[in-house]
Amino acid sequence: MKKLAVLAVTPLFAGFLFAQTTSQTTTTTTSQQFNVNGTLVDAGCQTTHMEKKDSNPTSTTTTTRDTTDCPVSETTTSFGLITPEGRFVRLDDTGNTRVVEMVKGKHWHTYITEKKPIKVHVVGTQNGDVVVVKTIQ
Repeated sequence: MKKLAVLAVTPLFAGFLFAQTTSQTTTTTTSQQFNVNGTLVDAGCQTTHMEKKDSNPTSTTTTTRDTTDCPVSETTTSFGLITPEGRFVRLDDTGNTRVVEMVKGKHWHTYITEKKPIKVHVVGTQNGDVVVVKTIQ
């Protein structure tokens, strides 16, 4: 009789094992439209410059960034944008590649050698502090 009871209960436990569901975690990131005019800066320099300012106990923290501290040079490969509100955002790899190609043009040579601000219009999506560039002019 015990053998029969074990045989009858076994499919029941097997059913419980196969009926378990797997849980899945989905992470979603929110991104927002980004369509703004701003000034190009060297992102590597800007990040270092901001870290130095933030670590200085005598400085006061402001949201306005100075665009003259980190001008774009002919060797810049990582770019950022200072918005009219003074906020700094980094460009994604595709945006950096597009800007490098644009900087090679003769039109920007004077701006770069004289360290003048380079104004651009960027359209894309913002994901945190990085802009995924769709177009840049």
